[in-house]
Order: sequence, then structure tokens, then C-alpha cells
Amino acid sequence: MHIIWCKERSLNMCPLGTFAHTVRYRETLWLIARQYNTSVEAIMRANPGIDPYNLRIGQIVCIPMVNTFGR
Repeated sequence: MHIIWCKERSLNMCPLGTFAHTVRYRETLWLIARQYNTSVEAIMRANPGIDPYNLRIGQIVCIPMVNTFGR
């Protein structure tokens, strides 16, 4: 049996309340968190098992949506 990894399909694998971000060259979780106005801790909770010191270009990271209602 062969498993084929499909990047497009993986974009739909983020849980409800999150959205997919594709890691680019030289990005860190801190930079990604800052870009989306969230925290590294929140991103790590949305991505159990992620290694923040070993992100790969093209890796899909689920980003928690920020609730801006009621602010």
C-alpha cells in the first residue's frame, strides 16, 4: 500500500476554528503568530506534536482564528 501526500487535501485538515498556513522560507512560529495576531502557544495547541524548532518549507500549520467580536 502506498500513501500519497496531497498538499491541496491537507489544507482541509485543520480543525474547525482554524485555518491553514503554508510555512515559507525563514518563517518561525513567532513570525507566523505575529502575522495573524495570535500567540505561539495558541498555534502549538492547534497543532499537537509540532516541533517549533523544525518547521519545513511547505509544511501546513493550522492557525487559530482570532475572535474580534465584542472588542
